[in-house]
Amino acid sequence: MTQHNPSQTTEWNLATRLVHGGRNKHAAPADGGNPTVPPIHASTTYVHESVEALDQAFSGKTSAGQPSYVYARQGNPNAYGFESAMADIEGGVGAVAFGSGMAAMHAALLAAGLTTGTKIVASQDLYGPTITLLRKLFSTIGTQLLLADFCQSEIYELLRNEEPDVIYVETVSNPLTRIVDLDAISAVAREIGAVTIVDSTFSTPYLTRPIEHGFDLVVHSATKYISGHGDSTGGVVISAKNTLLNQLRDYSNLLGAMLSPFEAHLMLRGLRTLSLRMERQCNNALEVARFLQQHPAVARVHYPGLSDYPSHELACKLMDHQQFGGLLAFELKEQSREAAFRFMNKLDLCISATSLGDVFTLVSYPPISSHRTLNATELHKMGISDGCVRLSVGIEDSKDIIQDLDQALNG
Repeated sequence: MTQHNPSQTTEWNLATRLVHGGRNKHAAPADGGNPTVPPIHASTTYVHESVEALDQAFSGKTSAGQPSYVYARQGNPNAYGFESAMADIEGGVGAVAFGSGMAAMHAALLAAGLTTGTKIVASQDLYGPTITLLRKLFSTIGTQLLLADFCQSEIYELLRNEEPDVIYVETVSNPLTRIVDLDAISAVAREIGAVTIVDSTFSTPYLTRPIEHGFDLVVHSATKYISGHGDSTGGVVISAKNTLLNQLRDYSNLLGAMLSPFEAHLMLRGLRTLSLRMERQCNNALEVARFLQQHPAVARVHYPGLSDYPSHELACKLMDHQQFGGLLAFELKEQSREAAFRFMNKLDLCISATSLGDVFTLVSYPPISSHRTLNATELHKMGISDGCVRLSVGIEDSKDIIQDLDQALNG
């Protein structure tokens, strides 16, 4: 639960800051030397030199202003390092880490003030469980929920008319990779006084940093690209404002949704190679998208990097490095669940699994995974067809990925 100190920010480029983020480079050297990689602090409780020092530690800071720890639910040094790194690379005043991406989303919504009588306008393209969270938890306590298409020009007038308290979008939608105009949305939000939340899991700070585009809270399922190796679960919220950061801290403590030191250690390890992995995954995804676009068994490809993609120009404006992410979706010409299952069962290299952002290529069928809780009408409204397959492209050689997809599509 970290307060970011801007004075610590260096002039290093993003890739360098990713590598060195979360390391306490200014710690006093121990007699035997300090480890280059921070150790895992597995302790539940922390001892202080006096009761007076313990009393001070409950505030989260020592008398000298350094981080202090009392009990694991209130934070640990590993989570602090991860939070510090995320706040720095996203440009926030601070960050709070959580035990999962859904816990991070939940806390962000609470911190934004979503409660009885308040209104949220959210993208209809949100991750399925996020929509379910809004309906099953927040709507039942009296929150007004309106799902809208944020890719239509009418959205700005709708927001002005509805005057919501909270606006929630994703930088890149799941699974159809639709792009929203973060600058235009944040401008309207400032007009009407709404708190803005964006799930930036798919773009990562390597491609897009939403706080630079005027957003208040940035959510990541760090399980995905941040961790990147399919071996840890966590989430993080980065705040542009101290008031929201304090709310996040309170909810993290009260909900008991903290990130464990083991998971935080793995998240920080993954963060160090994020730029390398994303560069490879983005390049691979573009090659795969172009291959699928010309394949006779494929009806349509959804990927922002394709020049004929509806939001390609907007993606060029919002995403750095002229790269467009490692995730895409495509529709089989044979529009049926049976065809999708047949294709996935024939894959050899590509793995049929529900997650994304790992070093290996993952394939999923949204109606039974990420959007399982939505009915057929809702799926159709979102544009998710019976033949829609989501592909999270890994760091393997692109030729091997394409060869595997080809043989499965031809089967």
